Formats: sequence, C-alpha cells, structure tokens
Amino acid sequence: MAVTFCPPSIPLPQRDSPELLDTRVYSRTEVTRSLRDVARINSFLGATHPLYDSLWRLIESAYLKRATVLDIGCGNGDFVHRLIHQSHQRGIELRVIALDISALHLEIASEGMVPLSLIQADAFHLPLRDQSVDIVTSSLFLHHFRPEAIQQILAECTRVARLGWIMNDCARDTLALWSFRLLRPYLARSFITRFDGPTSIRRAYTPTEMRAMLAPQTGATVRDYFPFRLQVEWNRPS
Repeated sequence: MAVTFCPPSIPLPQRDSPELLDTRVYSRTEVTRSLRDVARINSFLGATHPLYDSLWRLIESAYLKRATVLDIGCGNGDFVHRLIHQSHQRGIELRVIALDISALHLEIASEGMVPLSLIQADAFHLPLRDQSVDIVTSSLFLHHFRPEAIQQILAECTRVARLGWIMNDCARDTLALWSFRLLRPYLARSFITRFDGPTSIRRAYTPTEMRAMLAPQTGATVRDYFPFRLQVEWNRPS
C-alpha cells in the first residue's frame, strides 16, 4: 500500500550535473553493483510500491487478463522482474518489454530469473507502433532530462500506449538529500551510487514543478509519496 503522507519540505536549488552511471565508462562489475544499490534503495524505502499499485489498478480497470508493459530506462530490470512475479500471483499473462539505451544494462537485465523482451533504443524515438503496448512505465528515469526533453519522451509514450503511462521518480528536497547522506553507508555499496544519489536528488523536480511541466498534457496527474517520491500518470480517454 502506497503511503501518501509526506514530511515537511525544505526547498533545494536544482543543479543539473551529470551522473557517473550515465557516462558508461565503468566496469561491468561496478555498474552491476550500482544498479543493485538502486534496487536495494527502492526495496528498503518501498519507493516503487505506488508504481506497482497504479499499474495493476489500470490493468484491472480495463478488465485485462493479458497485457503488454514497456519499461523505459529499465536498468538491471529489477522493477520488471518483480512485476512479472506479481503477474503470476494475480493470474495475468504479462509480456514485458525492457528498453534501455545502454547495451550493458540490458545484458545485466537479461540475467534475471524471468524472460524479457529487450530493446536497445532511446526513449525519444520508441521503435514501436502507435498504441502497440498497453502501459509504459519508468522508475528513476525522468530526472535525467530537462523539461522540453521530458515532454518529448512523454509524447512518445502517449503515442505507443493504449491505456496510459506511469512514471515514478525521486523528488528534489533538502530533507531527501540529508536522508540519503545519512543512509548512504548502509545502502550504497558502489562509489557510483554514493556520488549519483545526491546528484539525482539535485537534478530532480518538485511535485509543483512537475505539475507545471505536465499542464499541457490533458488528463495527466502528479502525486507525491513518502519518502520524497513523485509519480506522474496519464490514462488515455475511453
């Protein structure tokens, strides 16, 4: 169950600095360790629970017994592997397409316990037909881009999604930054994560900024969740 209570917010100036994981110059071992850190942090904080909840609610509201999900910026595939496990428990036949621009990330994602359809591509030009998947998802992906780029990505997601899209991300806040620094010794095993965590928080958007950004997208909503997460959702009109 997603927790909608959020602690008090302390403003944090935005700083768009590159993240080490995006440079793609580190060893496979170190990249794997960093991607596992991200999965560990999400699991520890329950950060992606709202994403799972919203996705299943959307599938069930459409009375689907089989569905196709496209996950963009899939990383090591931790989110989609858990999603497929949940689909077995719910008795829903789920096909998952994992998309990432990094061939190394896709190689790591392919080593999971369940089969995935893997696509190496960027999210600005999805190699898929109009409304060819049911739902598009992402986790900790949007903060890598500036507003104009996010709008382009979401326009592509709108094009290929039959039901809608759901994107979960970190929210920029001073308390989030302090919290990560406090938990960093316990959750971040890789030096990449220890650097990228604060960088991601500073690059991210506040819920207010995200709402203003998505204002042109009719029907899009932005929700904020504890701890310091936001989620953007859009459902195609019936």
